[in-house]
Amino acid sequence: MTPKLTVRSNRPHESGIALPMVLLFTLVSSVFAASVLYSLSVHGSIVQDDYNYTRALYVAESGLNRTTEAIWVAYLNQNPLPEVRMTWLDDHFEDYDVVDKPFGGMTGPQGDTYTVTAKRIMRTGLDDERYIVLESTGKALGTHMGDDEEMTERTITKVVRFGHDQSSIFDYVYFINNFGWFHGGTNGDIQSNGDVRANGNFSLNSTPLVNGDVYASENPDIGAAGDILGQGTYDTQTLTEYRNSAEDTWRPTWPEFEFGYDGNTEAYTQRDILEMPYLGDVTRFEALAAQRNSTLVTADVNISQSTDGPLVLIGTQANPIHIDGPVVVRGDVFITGYVEGQGTIYTDRNLHIVGDLKYVNPPEYDHAEGADPAASQAVNQNADFLGIAARGNVITGDYTASDWAWVKNYMKPSFTKPYTDEDGSQHSGDYTAYDGVKTDGSNRRDYESTWSNAEWAALVQIANQIAGRSGSGAHRPRQIDCLAYTNHLYGGTVEKCKFNGAIISRDEAIGFYNWIDMNFDYRAKAEGEFYIDIDLPKAANASPVIWLEGEYSDWVGKIDALDWDLQHSGS
Repeated sequence: MTPKLTVRSNRPHESGIALPMVLLFTLVSSVFAASVLYSLSVHGSIVQDDYNYTRALYVAESGLNRTTEAIWVAYLNQNPLPEVRMTWLDDHFEDYDVVDKPFGGMTGPQGDTYTVTAKRIMRTGLDDERYIVLESTGKALGTHMGDDEEMTERTITKVVRFGHDQSSIFDYVYFINNFGWFHGGTNGDIQSNGDVRANGNFSLNSTPLVNGDVYASENPDIGAAGDILGQGTYDTQTLTEYRNSAEDTWRPTWPEFEFGYDGNTEAYTQRDILEMPYLGDVTRFEALAAQRNSTLVTADVNISQSTDGPLVLIGTQANPIHIDGPVVVRGDVFITGYVEGQGTIYTDRNLHIVGDLKYVNPPEYDHAEGADPAASQAVNQNADFLGIAARGNVITGDYTASDWAWVKNYMKPSFTKPYTDEDGSQHSGDYTAYDGVKTDGSNRRDYESTWSNAEWAALVQIANQIAGRSGSGAHRPRQIDCLAYTNHLYGGTVEKCKFNGAIISRDEAIGFYNWIDMNFDYRAKAEGEFYIDIDLPKAANASPVIWLEGEYSDWVGKIDALDWDLQHSGS
């Protein structure tokens, strides 16, 4: 039987369904795809708009930061006297208006610009402080949220404080605005319980013991590459060793105290230099003393705020020197014995320490593991704290003694170098040069005092008696409790001496017998939990006060509250 091939025929009453279904699916897919593409397009536009909007803010902020930096650099380069810098700000702050300055940064394309305008300068009630109001508008190339404009703009307003604060140089037990050096003796004869720093190279010999960090700074002005030289090595104690050997006045330990010693040490090279405050004319410190209503009292002296020198300050255990606030002495100061209270002595020339200088009530720290800082906080914040700020030099020991003479070799070239003071005056670097006359008309050297040699000998004898020592080396201090600062030389002789405070100077020529220990007074660190402001010399600083989005005109009322003159106009 022959198989049949059955063929399906399309009859007129049957319809085809495949093509319409394909067309329908294509139509739906097209609509969906169009919707997705439109959504992606809208989303892309929104993302681009948000990017433009955010970029405009970054451009405005960048312009503000660059302008603030320009003002800061010019401010810093003025004469370092605060009153000179303030006058410069008052006269020149509005010179820093910049209009449509190309941004040219990494975050935006060519065409982004910023405009910064100095809107206002305000006094704060402090003579060495100003607020400057800056308005910055950032313009980013591109629209935002459908605007027809070719640029997206955002404006911010910032109030920046320019003033003077305690310098970070007081964070160190030993800071030299020149080449630093730990030389002499044998291993461990020099001990530093605190960080040490130089605005130049730092030379280490004879393996000193440094329980802290060492900093050397790059300083082209003195030809310093910022290296640690000499043997370049030093010892350090572990935290356990430190705790077991620590005396009460040594800085506390970490983590119990935020900035305490943690048993680790680092040597840092090629650091930036730190600005050293310049004393200049002490008149402005007399105004500060008057503001604080300061006093300086001994058995023979009763000073309110300031006095002419030379001045003798002698303190015994029964009748210690008592200081309250900053006090100014126009001339030399001779100081010895015991001191109590909190304050700073500003002297117009040299300050001489003969014999010992001891606190009646020194600070005490618990170095035990797990110690509670709060347990000693009240005691230490009220313990004695003396600052010394000498426009001339800080000199230790009897400079007329035969065993003092050798240290003079480190007070003149070639060991020291000529330099220019911040007020523009030239200094030969020779602290042994004659610079005036004594009370008897004889010639006076830079490191010497104004008293005649006979008057000086009588003062040295008193210092030796208070220290309870006799003999040729009795005059050498064995304990110095103070934070001492000078723009020039810290030099002289000491013996088996403990410095409890800090040594801050341009040049240093301390000759020691046997050994020397330097213990940082933890209360001098401005960020520390036990910080005490004793009106030490201050350095320039700039910091933001408030940041506001919008034009200056939108925030005038809020900014008015910061204007000291405006707030006190009716008083």
